[in-house]
Amino acid sequence: MNVAIDIGNTRAKLAVFKNNHIEELFIGTFDEIFNSLKKISFSSGIISNVGNENYSKKLLSFSSKFILISHKLKYPIDIKYRSFTTLGLDRIANVMGVYSLYPNKENLIIDVGTCITYDYINQNNEYLGGSISPGFQLRSNALSIYTANLPNLDIQLKKQPLIGGNTKSSIQSGIINGVMAEITQIIEDYKKLSPEINVILTGGDTAFIKSMVTIKKNSIFALENLTLIGLNAIHKFNIQSY
Repeated sequence: MNVAIDIGNTRAKLAVFKNNHIEELFIGTFDEIFNSLKKISFSSGIISNVGNENYSKKLLSFSSKFILISHKLKYPIDIKYRSFTTLGLDRIANVMGVYSLYPNKENLIIDVGTCITYDYINQNNEYLGGSISPGFQLRSNALSIYTANLPNLDIQLKKQPLIGGNTKSSIQSGIINGVMAEITQIIEDYKKLSPEINVILTGGDTAFIKSMVTIKKNSIFALENLTLIGLNAIHKFNIQSY
C-alpha cells in the first residue's frame, strides 16, 4: 500500500491507496495525521505541503519511503505553463488527478478553497494554465480590511437571496452570489472553447458548489479528494521512472 499526505494551512489529509483506490482516509491536524501514520504499514508515499515546512521535515525523518512533490519530479503530461516553477503544486496535483481519471479529454478543474483556481488540460494532455481568484472567506476578509465600517463575517455557505435586507445579508449575498456567478460564467466561457468539456469540482466547498451549479449537455463531477488522487498518480509515475 502507498500513502499520500496533503498538508494545508488549516488541516491535513492522509490517504492510504491500494490499486489506485483510497482504502482509508484520515482528516485532521498534522499531529493527528502523524499519529495515524505511525499505525500504518506502507511501502512508499508522497507528501504535498503548503503549510509549515517543519511538517515535511518530520515526515521525511520518520520514513525514507517518502518523496516530496516538487517541480523537479517527472510528469506524464505536457505542461505549457510559462512560469512552471511558480505553478502551485496543489494545482499540479489536481491536474494529474484528472489526467489519471479522464485522459485524452478536455477538462476544466475548479478548486474552491481559500482561493478559487481554474485549470485547463486539453484532449492532447497539455496543461495550458487557468486562473486564480479569491475564495468565499477571503472576499469577506478583504471587505473588512479595506473598508472602515464593514464587518468581517464568517461566511456560511447556503443559498442567498439576490437582495440583501441589511448589511450582513448584503455581504453574504454579494459574496456567495458573486462567486456562483463567476463560476457559472467561466464554465460557460470554457464551453464555448470546448463544447464537450468535463467540469471537475474539488476543494472543501465542493458539495455546496455542485448543488448550485447545473450545466446542460456537460459532464460535471464532484471529487473532494482530487488532490490526493493526483498525488498518488504523481507518486506512481515517478516510482516507475526510477
